[in-house]
Amino acid sequence: MSSRREFITLLGGAAAAWPLAARAQQGKGPVRLGFLPIGSPSNAYDRSLVEAFQQGLRKVGLIENRDIILDVVWMSGDPDQAVSEVLRRGAELLIPSGSSASVAAKGQTSTIPIVFLNVGDPMAMGLVESLSRPGRNATGFSDILAELSGKFVDLAREVIKPQTTVDYLWHTAWPDGQNRHHATEQAAQAAGMKLRSKGIADIAELDDALRAIKQNGSTTLIVQPSPFTYGQRGRIIASAMKNGLGTIFGFPVAA
Repeated sequence: MSSRREFITLLGGAAAAWPLAARAQQGKGPVRLGFLPIGSPSNAYDRSLVEAFQQGLRKVGLIENRDIILDVVWMSGDPDQAVSEVLRRGAELLIPSGSSASVAAKGQTSTIPIVFLNVGDPMAMGLVESLSRPGRNATGFSDILAELSGKFVDLAREVIKPQTTVDYLWHTAWPDGQNRHHATEQAAQAAGMKLRSKGIADIAELDDALRAIKQNGSTTLIVQPSPFTYGQRGRIIASAMKNGLGTIFGFPVAA
């Protein structure tokens, strides 16, 4: 977890310094940053990532209430509502964390700069035109969780031997859900296995989905890494244990 905090610290400096350099040189007032982190302020780990971001700002010489105003709105509900809120309060730069908030930000403004953090495939979601030339008003940093699809499949294969069918729970309402599902499906095919997937759009569908997976004879499933998974990890693990299912997660705090 410490390495993730260190990464967020670096992102904090890079994300804020890039579009604010010209503004600082002009000697204008503090720039209002709309920061949309995933999670809850009541969670110590989630809160530590925001603190790491603030540390990154300080490392590049940006002082809160002098150079910048950091307006934090937690991504614990509707991403469109969260983006609307920071825009209403006058954000001059949006820093959304995760695919859902980033897509919501891109959908609500084509002029305000967006520096996204920890998204899936930014091209597949329409955030950028290309990786080398983002274009438009958005740029940022993607995560590597989609690229880990093959590792999840490899781990599942070792756990479920001699079976050749691996079960997969994924979030159908997430902007990057289909892309990560496809990446995992390709990884399973390359490994000579079959991916048996179960998609849910709401946490209320979880228990029924896991019961169906268990009835299919599964003992272990891969849980797609997504904001949905992150926010409901405790409930997912508890429901899986109740159904006698092992889970393979992509988030360090869920391991």
